[in-house]
Amino acid sequence: MRRTVAQAALVLLLAFATSPAPVASQAPAVAPYLVLDTAKTSTMQTELQAAADKGYRLVAGQGSWLLSAILEKAPSEVEPIEYVLLATAKSGTMQKEMAASSAQGYRFASVLGIGSEVTIVMERRKGTTAPTHEYALLATTKIGTMMKEIGAETAKGFRFVGQTVFAKPQMLGGNEYVAIMQRPLQ
Repeated sequence: MRRTVAQAALVLLLAFATSPAPVASQAPAVAPYLVLDTAKTSTMQTELQAAADKGYRLVAGQGSWLLSAILEKAPSEVEPIEYVLLATAKSGTMQKEMAASSAQGYRFASVLGIGSEVTIVMERRKGTTAPTHEYALLATTKIGTMMKEIGAETAKGFRFVGQTVFAKPQMLGGNEYVAIMQRPLQ
């Protein structure tokens, strides 16, 4: 056992010692991930679009108490896209804003911030203005109700794409849980 550990250490040492040193003229590596964090929605909108223009794409499955985003550098050339951020404290207002953005060709991409104000990101290929999808936001304070509503919307051709919480501790019943449903336009 002792001999095996010593041999493994020697192999590692030789591997590091014989690997070529980096050449000073090599271009610096591009970071595979980029983290954006800000307190203002307008700043996030600007920074998110600047990152997209450099080939970064939003990593799906986010949603935190902070207005932050993680982006990943695309491995190859990608189509240019545009992001739009929607931020509101009411699920009904978010439904209207998502419908308006969808009518301009945007699709749901991710939830960024959750809490008293929720931030949702939608995206589209640059130059695209034709709508492709429609959205239903299901909002309730009861999980059992949410399960029924998701089932009803699924029967209409919608599929679940995201969730968020409007934190409303002052509201009777507490937080408002929201499921984001999407379906292609017919």
